[in-house]
Amino acid sequence: MLTEGQIQCMKEDLTIALAQILIEEQHFSVEEALSVVYNSITFRNLQNTATGYYYQSVGYLYSDLQAELSAED
Repeated sequence: MLTEGQIQCMKEDLTIALAQILIEEQHFSVEEALSVVYNSITFRNLQNTATGYYYQSVGYLYSDLQAELSAED
């Protein structure tokens, strides 16, 4: 079983990875990427341990974030 510290570390790593993808693939600035991630439903779900999002791959989470961003357009 994972400790709360390990789960928090996984969440932080996934958050950073999502921002990095936005920077590399969408050419966002660091500030824009972090703002998009931190203000997303995907991030809220990731922070809610009960959802299990922290167990998902960054690819899965990025797909979820892309769908969320597309729905806003």
